[in-house]
Parts: sequence; structure tokens; C-alpha cells
Amino acid sequence: MFDPSSSDSEEYDAYERQLGPNPSLALVQYPQIEQLRTTLSETLPYCCGTIVLPTDNVMLYYGKTELAKRLDLLHASEAALDDLEATCEPARLGTTKRGVVHTGYRPAGQLAREHFAINLDVEHLGVLEAVRTGLFTGKEQHRSVQAELREMNIYGKGSFFKSHKDTPRSTSMFASLVLIFPTSHTGGVLGIQHDGGHWAFDAAAVLADASRTIPRVAYVAVYSDVEHEVVQVTSGHRVTITYDLYYTDEPQLGLAASVEVIQPRGASGSELKKTLTSLLQDASFLPNGGTLGFGLRHSYPFPASFSAHEDSTLDVLQDKLKGVDAALFRACSELIGVAPVFYTIFEASDQVATDGRRALVACPSVVKFHSHDLDNQDELPVWEKLCRKWDGALINFPPEQLAPKEPTAIQSWVVHWVTPLSEVNRVKTRFAAYAGEPMIGYLYQRICMLVKVGPPGSRLAV
Repeated sequence: MFDPSSSDSEEYDAYERQLGPNPSLALVQYPQIEQLRTTLSETLPYCCGTIVLPTDNVMLYYGKTELAKRLDLLHASEAALDDLEATCEPARLGTTKRGVVHTGYRPAGQLAREHFAINLDVEHLGVLEAVRTGLFTGKEQHRSVQAELREMNIYGKGSFFKSHKDTPRSTSMFASLVLIFPTSHTGGVLGIQHDGGHWAFDAAAVLADASRTIPRVAYVAVYSDVEHEVVQVTSGHRVTITYDLYYTDEPQLGLAASVEVIQPRGASGSELKKTLTSLLQDASFLPNGGTLGFGLRHSYPFPASFSAHEDSTLDVLQDKLKGVDAALFRACSELIGVAPVFYTIFEASDQVATDGRRALVACPSVVKFHSHDLDNQDELPVWEKLCRKWDGALINFPPEQLAPKEPTAIQSWVVHWVTPLSEVNRVKTRFAAYAGEPMIGYLYQRICMLVKVGPPGSRLAV
């Protein structure tokens, strides 16, 4: 809380430097917590998953003459796929029209976008939102994504694509999106290498899983500056459609329930539930129960102004969650049987305790003061005002530091932080402040999820 004389970001950076480390925000140390934290915070140069299709057929129309052929990619015979492969041109390196053919580097078939059409819309299927929340972090989370159809490829037996980086079509292109169809094949694994890391996505194995009885296709999006390769296909035909992904200012549709995320793991409901279950089943973790705290990873639109005591931002936030945050909320709700609760967290810049802690206050709504008089000795400190007038609770603050100011009138909670508070969902409200002369004061709050877990034996929903 202070008077700004510069831009918002510069102002808050100065505020952060003023605050410094606060032991009240220390992350809980526990072996399985580290696994959960890694899952939630993992950042990868790609994302992937599957899409449940709203139809029992995916019709591909193709040909280089007026007599176009059609093929159902969900029920294609080997003979039909052989015909598709025969119709294709040799795949090029670089742009579809200007690239060069190099069969020793990419022996595969290709059709340019003017020679085929398909009855799928990646935006309405929710794929673009899955890509955005899977790839973007920090300030980029506000950006929307547009997909432009590039080409169709078919990899028959013996086909492959050596390690390469995609050719950007413009400065706004940032990645490529590939749909892999459930045509019968083995091999064709997508290998990804970046900054010393190595990953693999075996779409054929995922799509051939007998437990997945509903028709689906696989998707994978890879940043343009990331090396990747298609390992040799050993049987069958690997059929893909590739889109170029661009930054755009167009509004984005939300993530559809039909999209099952595989990577990043934090946005994968099944992966997150497995990790969280392992933690909660360990009797040595929080043997008396407790409260877990999670900073949100994604940013969300908040109103530009708030009415005191009338804000419903946190009440509707559940319906706006995306990516990792949405998966975590669902996993906690299903496993524990109690949904996490959203709170704003205010960190005071004063009121330092003897052990170095500052007041950290959780409030059940976004807080806005009308005014605050810094010179008035009778005016409560901000942290105490939040506790007494806004139903706030002190977090990880030694109770003895409250004496003799009626400690029983103030809530005090212990929160075990799993992931840190993030600046991407910071909320700023302003008020009239007085300190020698009138000025505008700002109250910074960050959003988190708190979830209570019981002791071993009673903290997993039946």
C-alpha cells in the first residue's frame, strides 16, 4: 500500500523489493509435495492430448482434380490409405510450395491445403484453448491463438522425418499444431528435444488403447524453435493434418470437456489425481490434518473497479478456471469431497514479528477501502482492519505477536503452501489515503485456493 509515481508494473516491483522474503509464505517441505509441486509447475516446450469426437466419422475430401475422393479417417481400410498415399506428392522441407523434396530426410506424402478438406474445426473442439493454457505462462496467458491449415501428411511403412525445426510463415507464428488420426499404424513416435530435455509422444499407442472406446484423435503442439522428429513408421499409415499457430487479438473459445490433456501433466486430471492420492494416502503427511494452499498459475480477468463488500469475483472464479488451476480444483473436489475455497491474500509491509514474519491476511472476497488515514493513531493497521472488518484471517503468524490487542477477536490459520502465490492473478484496488497530504493508496491482493484435509483415514472421499 503506497502512492504510485510510476507505471503499475514498476510500482509493484518496487513494492516487492520493499517486502522481501516472508517466512509466512514458506513452501511446505515433504518428499511427495515436491512431486505434486513439480507436476503443477511443469513448463514444457510442447503440449499434447486427445480429443473426443462429436461424430462417428471424420471425412477427408482430397484430390488434385475436380473429381475429389473421400475417406473416413476413423474407418479407413489399408487399400483406401494406400490410394491416399499414392495421390500425395513427396513431402517438402520448408514451406509447402517453395520447400525442397529430400526423401533421405523426409520420405513421406503430402497434400497442400488447397487439395483437401476435412469436417473438423479445431477451435470449436476446444483444442486451441488447450494449446494456449498448455504452452503459455506469465503475461502471454492473455494472448489468443489462431490456427491456419497448412498441409496433410501420410507416413507409410518406412517413412520418417528427421530432427528439424518448423519454418515460421510470419513473425506472429509461434508454433505448429498436428492432429494425428486413429489409422492403424505402429511407430511414428514424435520425439522432441529442447534445452537438454527429451520427450516422446506415441499417439498410435494412446489412440489404440482398448479402454478408449469413444472415437478420438490426438493433438500435439510444438513451439517453432523446438527440434522434433517423427520416428520411422514400422507398419500401417500415420495420417496427420498440420496447422500453423499464430498470435491473434480474436477472442478465444473455452476448453471443451471433450479434450483430454496428457501434457502438461498439471493440466491432466488423471495424472494430477494420481499424484494427489499418493500424497493424501501417506499417513505421515499432516497426521492431524491441515490446510493446503495453492497459488493460481493462470491469470483471469477481474473487474476494473469494485464496490466495497459487494464483490462476487471469487464466487464466479470457479467457472473461469483453466489449465492447471481447473485440473487441481476438480482433483481436490473429487478426492477430498470438499471443493477448494478462493481467497485473496494481502501481505503487509510492516508489523514485522520477532521471527521476521509479516502479517499475511486471507480474505473471502476482493477488498476495497474507501479511505485510510496513515496519520491517525486510532486507525487500525491495514492487516488488522482486514481481519476485524473484512472477515480476514492471519496466515502463519505467531499468535503471541497479537497481544495485548484482543487476539481472540482475530482468526489465525496455519496454511501449508504447496505452490507459491503468483503475480499473474494480482488484483489492485485503490482508496483515498492520508499521510500529511491526500493521495491515492493501493491495496494489492493475490488469489489462491485453500483446501482443508482431514487426518489420515478420513481425508479421501468415499
